Amino acid sequence: MKGITFRLRWREELEAIADDKKLIFECTMGTLHVYFPSKQCWQANIPIWAKEKWDIYLEACSDWCRNNKIPISIVDNAVVYEEAI
Repeated sequence: MKGITFRLRWREELEAIADDKKLIFECTMGTLHVYFPSKQCWQANIPIWAKEKWDIYLEACSDWCRNNKIPISIVDNAVVYEEAI
């Protein structure tokens, strides 16, 4: 897997793009904050190709948040979905 590229979107979303696949995470914009899905939420809502990649995405997203001084929380009700590129 190549590196994961993150980009904020205007709809209170954070794009994560890797290997020609795109996942969308919840990110509030008034006060920037990323809500990352818990492992259980991830397994229930993520496409099959990403089922075993929770740790990889969490680490990459946490690093991106830290570098951009944006808080991140792992929550059971986070919004996450796949979007076609």
